[in-house]
Amino acid sequence: MNDDIGRLATREYEVTLPGGSKGKLAFALCDLARENALARHARKREAVAFGLLGFEGLRVAPRHPLLWVRTREGMEMTTSDSDTQPDPELQRLVARHFIIFFADIKDVAPELAALPFHLKDGQSC
Repeated sequence: MNDDIGRLATREYEVTLPGGSKGKLAFALCDLARENALARHARKREAVAFGLLGFEGLRVAPRHPLLWVRTREGMEMTTSDSDTQPDPELQRLVARHFIIFFADIKDVAPELAALPFHLKDGQSC
């Protein structure tokens, strides 16, 4: 893949929230070595990796893709200035799918699948 943000891998997952609404999560792993604002931000955060997460068909989701940054200590997710944070149900669903995404792209970024993943309350996934 070749684009301005340097997507290295993408995956889409069909999801269903506990309330029954259905949609898609679209994950992208981007090139940390690129010279663009997103990659520079990720490097300042001492990222191991970064990318974008888009939402389709989910009423409770941000309208615009959010930026995710994976550091050795954990995950950081940033929404657009005009967007709201995903609600707690969607956050749990996203966390589970990050684990799946990292496993699915382990041939491109093996370090992501190897890092532990924790929810806010300290529980491992």
